Amino acid sequence: MNNVSTRNLSDSDARTLGAGAGHYTAFVGPPDQYDLMGATQFRLLTTLGLRDTHCVLDFGCGSLRVGRLLIPYLQSNCYHGLEPNTWLIEDAINRQIGRDLVALKMPRFYAFDDFRADRCGADFDFIIAQSIFSHCGADLIETALGGFARALAKTGLALVTIIDPGKDGIAEFAGSGWVYPGCVAHAPNTVAAIVARAGLHGRRLPWFHPRQTWYALARDPARLPPPEFDRHLRGAVLNVPAWAESL
Repeated sequence: MNNVSTRNLSDSDARTLGAGAGHYTAFVGPPDQYDLMGATQFRLLTTLGLRDTHCVLDFGCGSLRVGRLLIPYLQSNCYHGLEPNTWLIEDAINRQIGRDLVALKMPRFYAFDDFRADRCGADFDFIIAQSIFSHCGADLIETALGGFARALAKTGLALVTIIDPGKDGIAEFAGSGWVYPGCVAHAPNTVAAIVARAGLHGRRLPWFHPRQTWYALARDPARLPPPEFDRHLRGAVLNVPAWAESL
């Protein structure tokens, strides 16, 4: 099936595609989890204190998997999405949220491909990067986190996912650059060193992800959720057999 016909599939038909296929719900990951992966990000953000007045940068927003939930929730001009593959945003607008909501909520979109979050603005209350660093060499992660340090508000919080070495048989990645649709892993000590060089503080979170590990990052270590709050950060999903590990 060519890219045009794949892109024009209905959402229900696209659920049979593999991750990375040329449909807006599949290009960003398993299409049958498009709804769940957006919802779990939104739940994590609200659990950590997201309010509708906050400004959010969706770093690598793709086809608005979480953006379609954040845009109607946040006040006007508060959602910012960075995505160089602009067709993903266009398809999501046309098939998920509609032009009227865009006109009402005025989300801002950027198409930079240099991993510089600070080019999207400053003083973000939250930055979220789900399944972006799972396709990055350490060089791009370092560039991105340096930008996060400049783009976050002093009390801001960044949430990112990383694949641990050994997960699904993936070894630690020693290369560089962007390797999508391949997936790569980075050891916790590697991540900690990059976070420190960026001038950030971070810790792993127990929030459930079917393939990756969540990290919270902040300029101020006091902004990180303390370990005693981990019991509230489980991300459990009921009645989804494929995600029974979350319980």
